[in-house]
Amino acid sequence: MKTLIINLLLFALCSICTSAQTTDDVYLKGMNSAIAQMDTVKTVSSIKKVRNQFDRISQKYSDQWLPLYYVAYGNLEMVFRNPKAADAQSLLADAKEKISRLEKMKGANKSELSTLWGYYYNALIATDPATNGEKFYNDAMSNYKKAIELDANNPRPIFLLAVFEQNLPSFLQSGKDYCSELRRAEELYNKSRSQINEIRWGENFLVTLLEKCQ
Repeated sequence: MKTLIINLLLFALCSICTSAQTTDDVYLKGMNSAIAQMDTVKTVSSIKKVRNQFDRISQKYSDQWLPLYYVAYGNLEMVFRNPKAADAQSLLADAKEKISRLEKMKGANKSELSTLWGYYYNALIATDPATNGEKFYNDAMSNYKKAIELDANNPRPIFLLAVFEQNLPSFLQSGKDYCSELRRAEELYNKSRSQINEIRWGENFLVTLLEKCQ
């Protein structure tokens, strides 16, 4: 009887381990597929489609921060593509709510969240530069700077801050060379590993920007 109980316990443990492994495999497969698509999408409709894919993953794996991060990022990308769209404000509101939720999630990368906050304020300014530029430019800059302080090897806030400063009056700029900052970000992208738990967006945009630095 004792042997039977032990065998049953071992069987139960093996079943749990197998189930967890299967769940992990499904999650990783779904995330890899969605991230690969997000790296190549160009239109609002295609971004929305992938954003919805991340949203479904996020609902199924509510303890994982990365899918929710990409939902917020997808919202902001749609705003940047068409800042005057009728749904721009609702997309911004949804992005803000999700980034706020991410702040409370265990394991969320703080540098990436600060980058996303900077990107949020950047998008908010894009919807109405004349009104929102003066109101929120410091929020965008301070979040990008905070992201760099949290992780000096994060390429996204480095080049996003450089791009943002290009549109500011000279007295508000840091004085850093624009193309040098872009190349520094490029070096960091080249050093980074493409793993599922690492944020990967921005490199394609950076490559386009660097073409003007030749």
